Amino acid sequence: MIIQESNDFVHTLAFQIPKQGKICCGDSFYINATEDYLICALADGLGSGEYANESSSAICTLVEENHHEDVEVLIDLCNKVLRNKRGATVSILKVDFKSKKFTYSSVGNIRFVFSLPSGSYIYPIPILGYLSGKPQKYRTQTYSYERGSKFIIHTDGLVLPAVKELLNQSHSVEELSQSLSKYTKVGNDDLTYIVGQLF
Repeated sequence: MIIQESNDFVHTLAFQIPKQGKICCGDSFYINATEDYLICALADGLGSGEYANESSSAICTLVEENHHEDVEVLIDLCNKVLRNKRGATVSILKVDFKSKKFTYSSVGNIRFVFSLPSGSYIYPIPILGYLSGKPQKYRTQTYSYERGSKFIIHTDGLVLPAVKELLNQSHSVEELSQSLSKYTKVGNDDLTYIVGQLF
């Protein structure tokens, strides 16, 4: 499954496949590009199948209903919505087009790498563990970005040996997605990635 979301400020592409032999994917994502900001949420429900999907879907539904909120508020709401569910690892990215800044928060092993045209990379360190409704500490960080910056967020079902090189060599999100395709054939786990470029 491939989903695209674009406007004058951003172009994103998301790809998702379930674990081999499973009909239901345990990962869920939400992307929305408004005139003011981009919001991305990626959740990986613990395990795989229906109950994993229940947790990850709850995250994305919550973010969809509250996408106007700050990332700090959203990540805490995500934790609360998982009470009495299996739990999930979660990442939330919000890009403010006017200030040219983005804010990111993550709990668990979802990977995020942001590449700037000037040659530097940003990869915030997530909090270990997962969200489950229990008291949780969060780390939310804000960074500036440049026009032409690219990023990738992906669950641990996608194993990349040289993500910086892939970001550097790809001129568009379509090229980047094409470069990632050879790493999506394994099928050992649910797999989701979101790639984007900011203008």
